[in-house]
Amino acid sequence: MNLFIASTSKENIEDNLLKECSTLIEKIANIPNINLVFGAYNKGLMKTSFDAFSKNNKEVIGITTNFDKITCKDQKYTKEIAVESTSERFKKIYEESDILLFLPGGIGTLAELFSALEENRIHDKKKVIVYNCNFFFTTIIEELYNLYKKGFIDNPPSSYITIESDQEKIINMLKEEI
Repeated sequence: MNLFIASTSKENIEDNLLKECSTLIEKIANIPNINLVFGAYNKGLMKTSFDAFSKNNKEVIGITTNFDKITCKDQKYTKEIAVESTSERFKKIYEESDILLFLPGGIGTLAELFSALEENRIHDKKKVIVYNCNFFFTTIIEELYNLYKKGFIDNPPSSYITIESDQEKIINMLKEEI
């Protein structure tokens, strides 16, 4: 199974988020038959994902823009895909992934989350899991429900996104999908 892990490439995030997310990544990297799909960047939690999966001899599919490829030249992937733009990058990420897991991140992570939700709306549905670590995504989740209540979204967010703050429940969800 190919798992996309979206997360920050920033290194100066809150210690509690860094620690919690790093722990979850390590646990996931130890699950048999799960490979990593990621945005091929070598900083922050993105690097943590790459390192954890590589250390466990897992397949790592790095999908990057030609611009970022220069930055990540030291990372060795099982498969590398370089594209011209971030929108093309996410399209490839979505195609290569069976499940998409979102950890705390910035604009890039949020853009990927909303792109995944839109892809699920118009195409085959893939499991989208949001790790709401320390309530990081709560305001976004509230806004999605607000959009639903006002009629801008046809279905409640719970029909197309799994929101979870318990690491063990995420681990069990992933194991069930293998």
